[in-house]
Amino acid sequence: MQSSPGAAPRAAEAQSRTPAAGRRADQVHLALRRAVLFRNLLPGDHLLEQTLAAEHGCSQGTVREALLRLAEEGLVERRGYRGTVVTDTSLPEAAGMVRVRLSIERGVAHRLAAGEGDLSDPRLARILDAMDAAHAAGDLYLCSELDREFHAALAEVAGMGLLRPMLWRCALHIHRYTLGGLEVPRPFFQEAGVGDEHRALLAQLSSGDAAAAAHAMADHLAQVLRRWAPSLLAAAGGEAAFGPA
Repeated sequence: MQSSPGAAPRAAEAQSRTPAAGRRADQVHLALRRAVLFRNLLPGDHLLEQTLAAEHGCSQGTVREALLRLAEEGLVERRGYRGTVVTDTSLPEAAGMVRVRLSIERGVAHRLAAGEGDLSDPRLARILDAMDAAHAAGDLYLCSELDREFHAALAEVAGMGLLRPMLWRCALHIHRYTLGGLEVPRPFFQEAGVGDEHRALLAQLSSGDAAAAAHAMADHLAQVLRRWAPSLLAAAGGEAAFGPA
């Protein structure tokens, strides 16, 4: 899996701390992100650096760095002396992110189907293999991390890498609904593997038919919302919004 935004230290940050501290901040950041996505930390919860440092066995500086990354992702809000609070992603905001993501990913699909990008890029194969392992282990959270990374990598392969941060952030907040929502039961691992679903999408993107590829991408996104967050699907425009553009 290629590092996602915030999952690996940026160059400037890496120069300002030791490698060991960086790795620990990564671990705390990912643990807190997981807790937010699965609603173990709820919107409005106050996060205290001293308490989190004790829970994670690290310094307050390490916790502070992890919280700053979460703030960059929009999962928490830093309020100065009032502390840090878990944000909420409202349904209208999430629906807007679905529409933004859909627009970007349709464009990516068009370019890839037209041959603008190398779909044999080894990054994609590595992510798909990691999806297989995560699915076999029953790790829904890691599957979501790899899903975000796969779609961001597709944008880069298609020559649309500048859109990666926007795409990744939209996917992250959509996952607040699909991972943390309670709308439907979660018989997740009885279905076709996550890797296999994305391999099927990759085959559609390789078809040479730009319109069909864009529709396959839209249906791929709609399927996730049908499965986990039907209210978000409806708020984003319903089935019609995911039909042929």
